[in-house]
Amino acid sequence: MRRLAAIVALLLVAGCVGIPSSGPVRKVSEDGGLGESSVRYSPAGPVDDASPEQIVRGYLDSMLAFPTTLRTAAAFLTPDAAKAWNPASGVRIYSKTEVAGRVPSTTGLDDPRGESKGAVDVRLGYREEARLDRQGHYARRNRLSSVSYTLQQVDGQWRIVNPDDGLLVNEKFFADYFRSFNLFFFDRPGRRLVADPVFQVVGDQLATSLVTSLGRGPRGGAGASARTYVPPLKDLRPSVPVSDDGIADVEFTADLGGMRDSARDRLSAQIVWTLRQVPGVEGVQIVGGSSPLTANGQAVQPISSWGGYGPSLARARAYAVAGDRVVELDEAKSSPISGSWGKDARGAELVAVSAAGVAGVLPGRGQVRISDRDGGDAFTLPATDAIGPHWDPDGTLWLVDRGVGGTRVRIVEGEKQRVVEASDLARRRITTFALSPDGTRYVVTSPTSGGQIRVGAVLRDAGDRLLGLGPSRRVRPSVAAPRSVSWSSPTELAFLARGPSGVQAYQVSIDGSATSDDLTGGASLPDIDAVALAIGSGESPELWAADSRRRLWFLAAQGSWRLVEGPKVTGLTAGT
Repeated sequence: MRRLAAIVALLLVAGCVGIPSSGPVRKVSEDGGLGESSVRYSPAGPVDDASPEQIVRGYLDSMLAFPTTLRTAAAFLTPDAAKAWNPASGVRIYSKTEVAGRVPSTTGLDDPRGESKGAVDVRLGYREEARLDRQGHYARRNRLSSVSYTLQQVDGQWRIVNPDDGLLVNEKFFADYFRSFNLFFFDRPGRRLVADPVFQVVGDQLATSLVTSLGRGPRGGAGASARTYVPPLKDLRPSVPVSDDGIADVEFTADLGGMRDSARDRLSAQIVWTLRQVPGVEGVQIVGGSSPLTANGQAVQPISSWGGYGPSLARARAYAVAGDRVVELDEAKSSPISGSWGKDARGAELVAVSAAGVAGVLPGRGQVRISDRDGGDAFTLPATDAIGPHWDPDGTLWLVDRGVGGTRVRIVEGEKQRVVEASDLARRRITTFALSPDGTRYVVTSPTSGGQIRVGAVLRDAGDRLLGLGPSRRVRPSVAAPRSVSWSSPTELAFLARGPSGVQAYQVSIDGSATSDDLTGGASLPDIDAVALAIGSGESPELWAADSRRRLWFLAAQGSWRLVEGPKVTGLTAGT
């Protein structure tokens, strides 16, 4: 049982399968500050003379325990199975189950003491809605699945011989007790923190679970473009306690004194940014062997430390072309930007605006005009069916168009351009392209299969040279025909899609785990056939939408959509 206790202490994700009709259930008055259910449940163990089917149902119910414990689940297993079972390997989330009747086992197991008529198999069928890997990365499934449990008798009682590693939980438990958090790694050059979304069970072990996941290193979507300064999991003490005054104590067995100062700072930044999400944590103390890590000489590092490694704080604004002038949108007003673009946009259909400059796709989408912010030092590059250009946080301009071999991606630095490796996009027709606020990921939309959103990594080497765009992964929101996608945070996307009341603005996590209208506070767009969306930045960002009649609509924080009077617009976009 010591091994099982250790697994529980390091368990990243754990769950259950629905509230049974028996066993103690109690409700406490306060939750942990993350909107989780206040219901607590301690499941009952196996009863004497239970049938194989009852043992399987009880085993599933035992994983309902909250706060998390797996001791009861282990009681439904044979002793050897309990020792070998690895509940921390992942989580399967289901919506329905069906336990079929027993049949003689085909495994060849038998009870040598003659206490039973032999082993039996009980089939469990279910619809698998999603899956979490051992770090908590979410992947949607939506398919029928099944598992066949073999049971044999131990001291006259049926017990499961072959439990699958990991846990089975139902959608209700997942919604009640799991929440999305970010693990923080660094990009390859070590310049920027990269947020990697995972799901964890809330509760007293949240700090331990997050640091344990962090210690496993970058995996999944972050694996190709990220690096870590955190020592491997084997060097982490098995628990991260949080004191009554909100100090999380992270201890490594490896001595950190030999690390370079820059690596120690980045290690601290990863842990502080990850643990600042835990309710009640006010500071972090990190020790490796006899070497404490500090922030500005403080052994207890405030959760506000290391802000310089986060995404750019430059405020995103909305821009458009109105009356053949590039205008900046502020609340329900528009005003021409300074310089020549604010006087004559040369018929530009699409624009990108930042402190680094302005780029406009000229009529016919066969040329892109590029200049500084005031319109000076202008030059023109040829293009073929160009889509909206995009400035990254470093002031580099990205151009996407149709080249000879398919979709082409170029970057422009000064007046020099080069094609970057983007083989995953070459065969796809791309309608929108945008980079995340931290510059570590890209998103595109494609009209394939009624509309797709795809996300991938921006690949750089240790010297910060851009290598190209990594493979993309489809994000599957729960609404149809997504389009006009942009970033609302480093791990969330804003987009338009067709909902029950026409085209609306939605938000989805890059792992596809949740689609919501939280972006708009529930305010519905009128039935205007919106075709473009732009979002500002901040805790209460402003939103703008353009409709098929080229009219502009504005949504203020906590308000409702309203029409903005003025010239017809095109090229609605966000910039800095």
